[in-house]
Amino acid sequence: MLLRHCLGASALVVAVLAACGGGGSDTMHVVVDADGGFDDVKAILYLLERPDVELLAVAVSGTGIAHCPEAARNIAGMLAMVGASEIPVACGRTTPLEGSNEAPIAFRNAADTLGGVYLPEVTGVDETDAVTLLRDTLQGAKDVVLLAIGPLTNVAEALEQDAALVDNIEMIYLMGGAVDVGGNVLYANPDAEFNIWADPRAATMVFATDVPITMIPLDATNAVPVTPYLYDVVAAHRDTSPATDFLAQYLDVSPLYGGMYHWDELAAVAVTDESVVTIEERRVAVIDEGGAAAGATVEADDGRSIRMATDADRELFEELFYRAVLRTGDTGVVAWAADATLSWDGVTCEYQGPDPLLDAMWIRIDNTSSAMIAWIVGSYAPGTTTDDWDDYVAGGADAPPAWWRQQSQIIVPAGAHDVWQVSAGADATALCVADTSRIWEVAGPRLSG
Repeated sequence: MLLRHCLGASALVVAVLAACGGGGSDTMHVVVDADGGFDDVKAILYLLERPDVELLAVAVSGTGIAHCPEAARNIAGMLAMVGASEIPVACGRTTPLEGSNEAPIAFRNAADTLGGVYLPEVTGVDETDAVTLLRDTLQGAKDVVLLAIGPLTNVAEALEQDAALVDNIEMIYLMGGAVDVGGNVLYANPDAEFNIWADPRAATMVFATDVPITMIPLDATNAVPVTPYLYDVVAAHRDTSPATDFLAQYLDVSPLYGGMYHWDELAAVAVTDESVVTIEERRVAVIDEGGAAAGATVEADDGRSIRMATDADRELFEELFYRAVLRTGDTGVVAWAADATLSWDGVTCEYQGPDPLLDAMWIRIDNTSSAMIAWIVGSYAPGTTTDDWDDYVAGGADAPPAWWRQQSQIIVPAGAHDVWQVSAGADATALCVADTSRIWEVAGPRLSG
């Protein structure tokens, strides 16, 4: 491993840091608070492979996408698999500080197994709780960067128990929030991002402290979708290191369907190189009351002044991430390109790609508007005429007509950039439905000429 491993169990944090001398003046000391998703694991792997980063501890929230202690065991198993088992891992509380927001149980159960990837049996989960691990680690070090890539439950409790910890935190890089774009908790709150929504009260408490915050919200992560490139480069380098072997095992059992982004990975890369994101000073508030509205992050005059990433450089992100994880500056894999693109800017829906449609194709969908967009593939019923289509559109179309035989549908929320594998065919027609009120035929056989 490229990382200096100097840390044992949380009870020895102070002594070990003193013995290690902090790892050198050019070493960045990082503590991670995660919730056990695959993006968390990839973010941690990235930090482990950076020679300028010393990972001190991993606290695991039980209020996020995976349950605890399952998530803590998975992370400890991954650390053991890549030769970093001495890094302490501890589990936090399983309920939010207030409310009862929770991901669908099917999502949580899937996250508990990391897709079924093999992990060694471990006994390395710290006997203490995550809040104590955070406090002990932060109290024993100075100028620590805290990467928070799950709900802020543990962080809020640690800062509440010891407000002086703020003095030891150089910066919190927070993956969370959605300010100028739509959220990703569509089943409960379309304006909220999951990490904030899962424990809005905890986020409010952290925002109320003086700790410096750099927020990496969906506004930025929407620019770095997971594409087939991840699968291609990992497959080409699966034997390079234990890290790539782990990634390859996971991707072998996790097909790419779209809807996934490099959420936590972007935040981790920003910790080491902020040029990967565009940062602005914003005043942001967390809505922690109001029923269904709780969990949204909004710009407000009375909000907390934070540094907020508003965009990301996808090419630079991929260069930095793969250079570290694959241990090479040249992946040897041709940069992935979509077969087709569909873009919606709030005014025009534009398709660029093969027409007629291919039987199977990759499509990138860019939604730069403040409303949703849908790509719908299907065919017209026999006997349908151009007049039928013209009458339907003239009547105020807000969804495909009843005489439309739908094959598939992809919905991309406001502000998102997504990649999907779609099945179509030369006889299929593709529709663009935007803002639930406008509809276009964009490829394939058309009735409207």
